[in-house]
Amino acid sequence: MESADVVVIGGGIAGCSAAWFLARAGLDVLVLERDGLAQHASGAAAGMLTPFAEGAPGSALLTQGREALLQFEALCEELHARSGVDPEFERSGSLRVALSDAEQVDLQARFARLQATGVDVEWLAPAEAALLQPGLAAELRGALWAREESHVRSPLMTRAYAGAAQSLGARLVTGSAVVGLCFEGDRVSGVRVAGALEGTISAGCVVVCAGTWSGVLREWLAPRAIADRLPSVEPLRGQILSLRGAAPLLRTIVWGEGAYLVPKRDGSVVVGATEERAGFDARVTASGLAQLLVAAPRALPALADAAFDRGWAGLRPSSPDGLPSIGTLPGIEQLVVAYGHHRSGVLLSPISGALVRDQVLGKEPAPGAKAFDPTRFSAH
Repeated sequence: MESADVVVIGGGIAGCSAAWFLARAGLDVLVLERDGLAQHASGAAAGMLTPFAEGAPGSALLTQGREALLQFEALCEELHARSGVDPEFERSGSLRVALSDAEQVDLQARFARLQATGVDVEWLAPAEAALLQPGLAAELRGALWAREESHVRSPLMTRAYAGAAQSLGARLVTGSAVVGLCFEGDRVSGVRVAGALEGTISAGCVVVCAGTWSGVLREWLAPRAIADRLPSVEPLRGQILSLRGAAPLLRTIVWGEGAYLVPKRDGSVVVGATEERAGFDARVTASGLAQLLVAAPRALPALADAAFDRGWAGLRPSSPDGLPSIGTLPGIEQLVVAYGHHRSGVLLSPISGALVRDQVLGKEPAPGAKAFDPTRFSAH
């Protein structure tokens, strides 16, 4: 019978970051992926590392995201050296632009709250913002500038985690679907697998990082009481596209009403992203792309004449509060979950992977881990 110290279910960025941190701790790791590496949400993300633009002041997303952001440059260098895959880390900064009086009021209030928490942000007048990014819309009222915010290529970041873990002995098997857990009493002792790798695999611990499909865990744990206490995970379709040939070139991440714009090293501009309740339908649609193609030139008018490159989509695993569930489950031994990252799987990947490692090793969770407690919803 095949065995591993830890079996990780899922080959997206959550599973691959967990594999890296676990392998780096000296554990024998096996990653099982039903489809392909970074094939779903991790392959359909712009790779933004923007906790200040997205996280509410004082929120776990902002505090944990800020901690993660500080790690990314060194992390990407190490992963690149070990895997040979460059995640394309760029400290571009981000501009969140106000194109109306109402947006200006809202953004300036956000600026004041962020500044009060010690975040390094600035409020820029239109002329100052135009120096950072030429070609912004004439309606510009001002912009929130966060110089520390950055971005990576999400699929490359996922592959870099996976390759670095493999360099330390981790195994990655695609085309292999986990169809159930094995139990010895209340202890998870392995997984049942169908596909390229068939049969039962013994494991010292199992980590569930199956993204949108992590809801199957309720079935696997039934009829145990904890099954009904697990947070729901809802698929939210995110459509995204890339454009080429815009002039002037995009220098920084730009957030406008209805779209964000992310410059990539190859000269393309990634435009995202829709949020649609479409179930498990991951199709690219005309209406979804049209929404982005209309929104993008509002912030940077030159994009109206850019060449369309391609469009793609993925299903984000969304939780009721938009935060992931990372940790152990009461009454179930040797099982760790890490899913529900919504829009922040890339940003939070260093935090998520380290928390998984600590839980597997039985270490005391970091102070910020409480916000990600998988049973936090049932406690109310």
